[in-house]
Amino acid sequence: MKSKDAAAFPSIDQESHLATSEITFSRILIATDFSKPATQALKMAILISQTFGAKLYLVHAATPIGYGIDPVPIPIEVLNADLDTDKEQINQLVLSEPGLSQLKPSITVAYAEAKDLINQVSREEKIDLIIVGSHGASGLERLALGSVAEAVLHQASCPVLIVGPQCKPEQCPFRSILFATDLKTTGLRGAQYATGLAERFHSKLTLLHVMKEQPMPHVHQAELIQNLQGLIPPDAEYCCKARLRVEYGKAAEVIAAIAESESASLIVIGLQEHLLGDHAPWSTVARVTREVKAAVLGVRGHYV
Repeated sequence: MKSKDAAAFPSIDQESHLATSEITFSRILIATDFSKPATQALKMAILISQTFGAKLYLVHAATPIGYGIDPVPIPIEVLNADLDTDKEQINQLVLSEPGLSQLKPSITVAYAEAKDLINQVSREEKIDLIIVGSHGASGLERLALGSVAEAVLHQASCPVLIVGPQCKPEQCPFRSILFATDLKTTGLRGAQYATGLAERFHSKLTLLHVMKEQPMPHVHQAELIQNLQGLIPPDAEYCCKARLRVEYGKAAEVIAAIAESESASLIVIGLQEHLLGDHAPWSTVARVTREVKAAVLGVRGHYV
C-alpha cells in the first residue's frame, strides 16, 4: 500500500502516456543581438541544424535609439540607414560564422521588440525549435538581460533552447540528457522530448526528481523512483536503461550539481502552463542556465 505522502506524487497512468515518437526539428529559429551569449547560441543552432538537416531562420530585432528625456521622432531616412547597417552586419555574420552560409538561413531584420518578432516569425514559419542566448542574469540584471529569454519561454509556440554563459557547444549536443521534473506539475511532454532524443541519438539519459526536504521515513524512495519510471513511455525500449534519481534540496542547485556529475550536454525542464504566470519557474531555469555547461530545453505542457 502506498503511503499518504507518496500519493502526493501520483504514478502516471500508462494509458495516458504520450507514446514515444521520433523527435525531430525541421525548422529552427535562432535570435541574435550580436552579443557573446547570442554568438554561443548561434553556434549551437548551426550544430543542431546540421544534425537534423533543418531549415534555419536567423532573426534580429533592431531597436531605434533616441536621446534625451523626451526623444524627438527619428527621421525615416535615419531609421532606414540604421536598419541597413544591421542587415549588413547580419550578412557579414552569415559569411564569417563557420557552417552558417552553407545552411542558407532565412534572414529577418526588423524594428520590433525581440520577443514579439521571435514569436511572429515562429508562428508564421511554423518553427519547431527556438534557440536563444541568455546571460542567465538575476535580480535587477535580469530585467535587462534575461527578460527576452523569459518572455520567449512563456509565449513560444514550440520548445525553447536556452544557451547560457557557461555553455560550450559540442559536436554531440545530445550526448548526455538530464530531464528534471517535480512530478506534481511537469512531466509527460518534457519526458517525451527527453526520451525521444535519447532514443534517437543513443544518449545517456537521467531522470531527476528534486524534493525540497527529506520526506518522512514512511515515504519510500522506491515509490518515488517508480513514479519517475512512469514518465518513460512503455514503447521506449532504449530508455528503460535510463538512470532514475531522487534528490533533496533547492531545485536549481540540485539540477546544476547533477548536471555536472552526469556530464549533461542537455537539460530538459518541463513547464506547466499555469505556472508560467509568475517568475518562479523562470528563476529556477535562469539559475540553472547561469551555472551549467549544458544548454537548457524548456518544454511546456502543450503548444497551440
